[in-house]
Order: sequence, then C-alpha cells, then structure tokens
Amino acid sequence: MKKIYEEENFSLYEFKPSILKPFKINLEPLTLRRRIRFIKAYFTGFKVYYLKENGIYIGYCLVQNGKDNRYKFSTSKDIIVGPYFISENYRGKRLSVKLLDIVLHKIPLEYRFAYDYIQKENIPSIRASEAVGFEYYSDANVSRFLRRIILCEEPEGEYVVLRKKKNY
Repeated sequence: MKKIYEEENFSLYEFKPSILKPFKINLEPLTLRRRIRFIKAYFTGFKVYYLKENGIYIGYCLVQNGKDNRYKFSTSKDIIVGPYFISENYRGKRLSVKLLDIVLHKIPLEYRFAYDYIQKENIPSIRASEAVGFEYYSDANVSRFLRRIILCEEPEGEYVVLRKKKNY
C-alpha cells in the first residue's frame, strides 16, 4: 500500500488487491456476497483507496474498471466508483465527500465517465456523490443470479445510477 496524496490532516493510500485479499484493512465486515463480488471484480481490475485522518484509517473507496460485464452501460474508458465507506465514528462530517473529491479530482485517474450506483434509500451516499459532481443517469435493478446492474426504462428501480464526466 502506498501513499498517493496528502493535504492538511488527510492522506490517501492506494491498495492493489489480490484475489485472496481484496482489502488491506477491513473497516467493515465482509459478507460472502461482497467477497464473491470482489473476486469477480479482481479479473477486470480494481483498486481500493483508503482515507486517513490524523494517522487513523477512517474510510475507503473502491474504484473498478468499467469494462466489467456486470455494468453493460460502461466501457473500458470508464470507472465504477464504490462502494465507499466511512467508519461509524466519523460519519456526519462530510468525509464521504472529502474521500470522493480526492479520488475523483486530486489523483491522476484516467476515465471518460465515472459511474456510481446506490440504493435509493441511501440518501446520504446519493448526496455525497452529487456533491462531487455526479448527476442522475438512470434507475436500475440488480439481476438475481449474475448481480448485473440493469438500467430501467422507468424510474422504478431499487437503485439509482449516477454519472460524472471527467473534468480535464
């Protein structure tokens, strides 16, 4: 894991996962479903970015290549952002916005569009994504077996897909 960004009390570390170790530091319990998701994501490529505040790991953001066949709406020139997570003791301080801002605007990530999909009832995460420039793209559902993100024709999905164009 290497430090790739630093400002004031915050620093960002990049971790390149292995198939057996999707996270360097476990900040939350990893369910079997998520473990399988990360194993599948390993083959298309993802990195985990950890946010430290005053020397303490407080959150992470996963960034995956958009060529994963789970996301039919994205390409290899795009990225999928998320999940991202802030430890419970640090919530309510807009640190998700800080983390996303650093990942999307202050480190040299190459992408045309960044996508994020969030359960509709997760209003704090939707607002955090919108605060860094994501905009509504579509409603979506997750397929039962392959867990693909399927865009909806009508605003009736369980999830909302947000999109952000890279600012050059």
